[in-house]
Amino acid sequence: MNSAQRFNWQRQPMPQDFCGGFVDRLQLDDGLTLAYCHYHPQRDLREHSIIERDVRSLTIAIALEGNSVTCASDGSQYPLRAGHSTVALFSHARGERFLPAGQQVRQLRLIVDEPLMEQYALTGLLDDRKDDHRVHSLFSGQHTPGIQRLAERLASLHGQTASALELQIATLTLLAEQARLLSSQRSTPRALSGTAQDKLLKARELIQQHYDQPLTAGWLCMQVGTNEFALKQGFRALFNTTPYRMLTAIRMDHAWELLESGLHVSTVAWKVGYQHLSSFSAAFQRFYGRPPSSVSGKRQP
Repeated sequence: MNSAQRFNWQRQPMPQDFCGGFVDRLQLDDGLTLAYCHYHPQRDLREHSIIERDVRSLTIAIALEGNSVTCASDGSQYPLRAGHSTVALFSHARGERFLPAGQQVRQLRLIVDEPLMEQYALTGLLDDRKDDHRVHSLFSGQHTPGIQRLAERLASLHGQTASALELQIATLTLLAEQARLLSSQRSTPRALSGTAQDKLLKARELIQQHYDQPLTAGWLCMQVGTNEFALKQGFRALFNTTPYRMLTAIRMDHAWELLESGLHVSTVAWKVGYQHLSSFSAAFQRFYGRPPSSVSGKRQP
């Protein structure tokens, strides 16, 4: 009997020819779940995800090895590479994770439901955020050596003859350290007024509607009534990205779909707002790590 069976890890295997990996989940308590992910994709992997929960959850994703990028449905990007973490609060989320072929990816995820956050006196992390079915990014970036050590400890316990108590203690220690770091960041909050948020949401809507046009930050500012500094700072605070990166993510998502449908690269470049094929090819290569010509589909007549 292996450790996954002994401690009720629920394994979700991936098709061997597609990914060559697995995701193990362990429910340590009501509202407290630990997941260990180990991917080794043989080809580029685009993993679609739809999360529908009854309550909000604090989700901590820690990259132990390898790189991935998660693109949310609103265009926000969450790159996750070794030594980095993302922390988010949400109940509903749609998006997809991209993992390039030929690399090993190991990630640890800790999911804490809101009722348990209240029990652990972590409600300060919620602030006044409402459950509006949006992903609220609390942190994205390089984590501390302490977080790294605690995460590696948990990963090692996954494959050892460890007791459930050891796993729970290690998990709660990691949660406590992450909560401490997040609480320290709350001392300098970036508050946005309702009017400012409305302008930012309108700007995002314009990007989603007119991604195939030569958009500029100046044009967006004119349409919503703000300035470039407020626009860029607001996007970082509300969407955890910049207007340019959101526009690029939306264009690249549409470009991939069009390429898979069989359209030629030059046609796709024009349809997603690039006037020059070379600029599109370079942007696609940076975003996906591969040229657009490598995405095949049934050619249209």
